[in-house]
Amino acid sequence: MLTASWSLRPCKGILADMAKYIDLLREHQNKKSKAGNMPAGTSETQNSQNSDTPRQHDELEAMLTDESEITSETDISMNSDSPNSELLAEEDNEEKVNDTYASSLNTSPPTKNRLQNTTDTDISNWLSQCSQEINELFKLAKSDNPADVQPLIEQLNIFLNRLTDNEKLIDTLELEISNQTKQISTFDPDLGSLIQKSVMMMLYAIKIGRRLKLNTNDELRSYVLAAMIHHIGMSQISSEIRNKKEKLSKDEVNEIKTASQKSYDYLSRCNITDAAILQAASQAQERYDGSGPQGLSGSNIAYSARVIGLLSMFEALIHYRPYRNRLLPLDAIRELVNHHKNAFDPSMLKALIESISLYPVGTYVQLNSGDVGHVIQVHPRLPLRPVVRIMLDSHGEPIPPREVDLKAQPNLMVQRCMYEEALLELKKDDQETD
Repeated sequence: MLTASWSLRPCKGILADMAKYIDLLREHQNKKSKAGNMPAGTSETQNSQNSDTPRQHDELEAMLTDESEITSETDISMNSDSPNSELLAEEDNEEKVNDTYASSLNTSPPTKNRLQNTTDTDISNWLSQCSQEINELFKLAKSDNPADVQPLIEQLNIFLNRLTDNEKLIDTLELEISNQTKQISTFDPDLGSLIQKSVMMMLYAIKIGRRLKLNTNDELRSYVLAAMIHHIGMSQISSEIRNKKEKLSKDEVNEIKTASQKSYDYLSRCNITDAAILQAASQAQERYDGSGPQGLSGSNIAYSARVIGLLSMFEALIHYRPYRNRLLPLDAIRELVNHHKNAFDPSMLKALIESISLYPVGTYVQLNSGDVGHVIQVHPRLPLRPVVRIMLDSHGEPIPPREVDLKAQPNLMVQRCMYEEALLELKKDDQETD
């Protein structure tokens, strides 16, 4: 039998961080109007001064609780190099949108809008088609033959147009990506990991792009496309280097560093003229503190490159690499904040924390009841109360599936978050306990 102490032990730190996260969101909402009125140019100075303040907890907790580092959407939108230079909607409008989304979870979608009737099968088929387009693009890049990106753009338009009318499609897409991860990685024996990265970057770019209030679908599509193809030059790096499990030699590291220029050169040959895409390709390896290959720093790095560079690092941390296991999202964010905080734009790091689910759709969770299931939906304003499809008991044995909405079940809570491979540990730990 699983003991109560075993169930609680892995999650104490997580639950503490989640509480900090909720406090941050509440503080963020309550003080947004004040933040919007801060004198221009003061926040960065204050942040640098506060960075020297002693912390009792790790850097993630400090970042989540340090009021001086809370960045409002207004601060982001008024940044001179941000693509969103217009004033944002009033906060109560944003809350109405979120409330409408939350209430829609318990109601049938309106029949008057055909786009809102998109089924899981539709999304599954769309994701397969989109992945095929990415595969074809990277295969052409590997052979250094120019490609037409218009078919991929058309696929993105399909989803983004539907997303405008149905916010729930984000959860549907994330769950479908989780279901198709292995299939996507096998599209091409050599390029599979790059294709998988493109798909994951698409999801993250949509999420953070909406959090950063990119104004239009055209602007959001530009950033999403940049995220999906910024690393296309990696297809021209030898597979022996890309897939090497051992430590890379100095020459091999230098070869990897040429990927950004290869991406820029190839995309330029494909008649891509969008500055956001080309700058993301050439500067995504640059770092906010100037430690990147070209030595660019701060706002000298293109806005799109700062966004995509952060997402690329996050994606690398939460997915398998030949030399290590993947991290859970919370652990990946902690890694970024504790060890790479100065390498990324603070406003974008904050947007990542606020837009990436802490219990992502498709991951598995164990409740305080002992039952185990995978997350199928996330409430935007209640990140600790997802909808879970229960499938296993506390011993890891299959049980009749049922859905539990933790928003409506206050006595239930998540005690542990895990990936699918960790499910095997349930039986192992149960056997050892017996």
